[in-house]
Amino acid sequence: MTTNWSLRNRLAMTLAVFSGLVSLLLASIIYIASHDLEEQLIDDTLSAELDDYVARRQRNPQSLPEQTATIKAYVVAVEGGTTQVPDAIIKLEPGSHALVLDDINYRAGVRLVDEQRFVVLYDTSALRQRESGFLLLLSVSVLLVTFVSAFAGRLLAVRIIAPVNELARRVSELNPEDELVSLAEEFPWIEVRRLAEDFDIYLQRLHDFIERERLFTGDVSHELRTPLAVISGATELMLADEKLDLRNHNRVMRIARATNEMGEISAALLALAREQGIASSQSIECEVELVAREVISRYQELFKHKSVDIILDVQQPLSLQVDHAILSMVLGNLLRNALSFIEQGEVFVRINKDLIQVEDSGPGLQTDNIEQLFQPYVRGGASKGAGLGLSLVWRLCQLTGWRIELNDRPEGGALAQLWLTPPSGEIASS
Repeated sequence: MTTNWSLRNRLAMTLAVFSGLVSLLLASIIYIASHDLEEQLIDDTLSAELDDYVARRQRNPQSLPEQTATIKAYVVAVEGGTTQVPDAIIKLEPGSHALVLDDINYRAGVRLVDEQRFVVLYDTSALRQRESGFLLLLSVSVLLVTFVSAFAGRLLAVRIIAPVNELARRVSELNPEDELVSLAEEFPWIEVRRLAEDFDIYLQRLHDFIERERLFTGDVSHELRTPLAVISGATELMLADEKLDLRNHNRVMRIARATNEMGEISAALLALAREQGIASSQSIECEVELVAREVISRYQELFKHKSVDIILDVQQPLSLQVDHAILSMVLGNLLRNALSFIEQGEVFVRINKDLIQVEDSGPGLQTDNIEQLFQPYVRGGASKGAGLGLSLVWRLCQLTGWRIELNDRPEGGALAQLWLTPPSGEIASS
């Protein structure tokens, strides 16, 4: 699971880790240097004690070795050596050594003079206790420095990233459709200014794109209106002709219906491209059953070469304040999608309360990732289309607040479910 860290926390953590590592390094250097210095001082003390004791023994062979709470001295020799010499120091070579006698830590200095081995021991137990306390003090200091650095880093990070937060706030308040305002002029810091300049360039491009899209949609709407009006007028004149036989009359009626549908669909698609809600301006009280019968009639004619029965099952009449063109496009794409994947069999269109179901007896969706079918240019395993129908259905459902789901039927085939009145506050999702 990925944790989303704010830039402020990242800066504070980075400073804390850096300070902790630096303080740990310094503490290690201090501890090692202190330890080496103490050993050097002890060795110097042992050397001085050896010099003194060797000089006294040379003046007086019967001189007793020094025995204090910290220092003990011995002479190892065939004749004239001290008594009760511990076995651990008898064979020590000349030089400095660390050893343990009776669970006590000692530092030993050994010197060979005229077949006599002089040994001086220095009790380092108290020194080791002081080193443990000093090590604890250094550890606490490292932790304290790390904690203070984290706290100070967080406070400093607030001031450091304040311009970035302000830029983010300003960008979130911008609307590409509003008059452009230069952000770069409001931020004097070089790095933030460069970021603001990038935002200015992006917003300018987005503004230009929206303006081109507005002009395009306006031109399309204007240019389509005239040929559609001509076709509509021509069909009205032909239908008014009493000499027109029944067969041609039905053909002209289909042209007239297609022309009206084209006008409605063009308006709906243009509204979708402009990201404008259209329910408030074009929605009327619409009988869902009538729209479904129109769609079925249209696609029965288009797919009459297939041995497929389209069955409308109205379990409960449904009347809604919806846009006729939007509902027709959604149902049309769902029905066409079902008919495209079946060569013979049945397609059911069921209407019940606020739910419309389109199910077929075809091969099914043939994909493990059903949600991807709602993406543009994504097609099912056996699809020969462009992969735009279900994408259009998805966007229209989001525009109107409907909800669409696709599933495989247990007995085979696919099932599309369209909820026209989702629960209040529910977001359309597949």
